[in-house]
Amino acid sequence: MATKIDVKYVDELVKAFLPDQHDKVTQAVEYSLFSGGKRSRPILLLATARAVGGRITHNAKILATALEYIHTYSLIHDDLPAMDNDDIRRGKRSCHMQFGEASAVLAGDALLNLACEAVFSGNFAENGYAEACKTLFKMSGITGMIYGQSLDLFTETRSIEDADAVALHKTGDLIRAALVCGALTGGATKAEIPVFDQIGQKFGIAYQVIDDMLDADKIERSYLDVLTERECREYAERLTEEIKALCDSLTKYDLSFIKDYADKNLSRNK
Repeated sequence: MATKIDVKYVDELVKAFLPDQHDKVTQAVEYSLFSGGKRSRPILLLATARAVGGRITHNAKILATALEYIHTYSLIHDDLPAMDNDDIRRGKRSCHMQFGEASAVLAGDALLNLACEAVFSGNFAENGYAEACKTLFKMSGITGMIYGQSLDLFTETRSIEDADAVALHKTGDLIRAALVCGALTGGATKAEIPVFDQIGQKFGIAYQVIDDMLDADKIERSYLDVLTERECREYAERLTEEIKALCDSLTKYDLSFIKDYADKNLSRNK
């Protein structure tokens, strides 16, 4: 019977590298890690690895864990008063509201370091792993997710191209990392990797379009600055069809789970 890749499965992976200590920063790390996240990115990574390679390797598990650590650290820092200044995350007090700003900053730092510790425990002799590690940190770094956050904070949204640039990096790059890292650890060919990357790019933008529609009354910059609500819906639907077409072009693999995620994105209400 195939392993069920779900939130519970990822939670067990995420616990593996956490230290057995109970200081305030570690409490803040655990509070943020287990605050009700959907684990979409590690689930996509693991499911892609299995779809491509027929099994979930230890390296894929490590990368999924590191990806969730990075995603969680980004949320902690994103909520800080100096950034988006959000008091609530997933219906609970955000990390800095619960533990203070200093602890929240350190918790984010700790999670990024834990991601590094995790990937260095993997098997670099295994085909594709070194490239996957490079991809993960590039997509989350100064030309990836952090660049997207910089654009979001310090630039104006005057065109759809501006909105796409923010969405592609701030949201899309960790989704790209999930699909590309999964494909690499699964043994996808050199020609197939860019297709997984394209899927991730379109998915990230479509996800952000729906996010902006759902959070229209909360955010200052969004797709609704340059598109009407109807145009946003049509844009997300068009991207979703393009995602499905790209999945179908990889005929060797059953990527129905990606198509299901893309469809669910269109109908989500949070």
